[in-house]
Amino acid sequence: MSTAWADNHTPLEIVATFSVPADLVERVAGEHGNVTSLTPRGAEAHDWELTPSNFMALEDADIVFYNGFNLEQWMSQVRATLSEDVPLVELAAQADYPTLPIITGDYEGETDPHMWMDPRAAAAYVNVIAESLAEKQPAHADAFHQRAEDTVNALYALHQELTELLGTISDNQRLLITSEAAFSYFADAYGFTHNGIWGTNSETEGTPSQVMRVIDLVNTRQPKALFWESTISDRHVTAIARDTQVEIAGPLYVDSLSSDEGPAADYFALMRHNAKLLRDTLGGIQE
Repeated sequence: MSTAWADNHTPLEIVATFSVPADLVERVAGEHGNVTSLTPRGAEAHDWELTPSNFMALEDADIVFYNGFNLEQWMSQVRATLSEDVPLVELAAQADYPTLPIITGDYEGETDPHMWMDPRAAAAYVNVIAESLAEKQPAHADAFHQRAEDTVNALYALHQELTELLGTISDNQRLLITSEAAFSYFADAYGFTHNGIWGTNSETEGTPSQVMRVIDLVNTRQPKALFWESTISDRHVTAIARDTQVEIAGPLYVDSLSSDEGPAADYFALMRHNAKLLRDTLGGIQE
């Protein structure tokens, strides 16, 4: 077997930093790639510590996809492990989609990395993935681009579906308060006001000043509920709810998919789960 034939026909060994981009990469790669997520489902992607199996996957990788904008605080380890000829693709920075700032906390004003929480931004990720895989394995470029086109169309259909589902929530209940302020892109896409106890899981979580700021906000705005996310404890939200007599709901999914048996087994399920939880909790019309 020639080296050129093997390069074009052997499935690529692809690494993604966490489960959300891994799911999008799998949709584009299809049978032409084996995709490994460094961060397991249910784990926190911001401060993951690489394991021996992670290092082995990186040593075997043909290409690596990561979100970027400082979401993965451990990327220096990844860079140090990779061979110089292995492409390292920063999805959020290369995606053709407008960015938003982090709205509170230690990193306020820096670029919010959670772009995938808008399906149209996720579609921009998919286009970057297709271009990168096609460049790495030109023999399958048409297949990569076709799968990307199908996925992009499905993501725009998902955006329309979520717009209609969330559109039944009244204007005065469109306040989304979470632990991490990771829903700015989601809020911008679907007409919510958003805030969090802290700005990003990369900073110290649940300090007294953070908690008091949100207590004041909750007492002023009187939202129907506060929300917590799947990769972190609900204790800070629970404490605020106890002080303000507001209920809590969750989990919402952001930085990780659920298990295959859970409510957010893939990207589309994640977005639908979050939207339905918000509709049901904040008083939208149920099906």
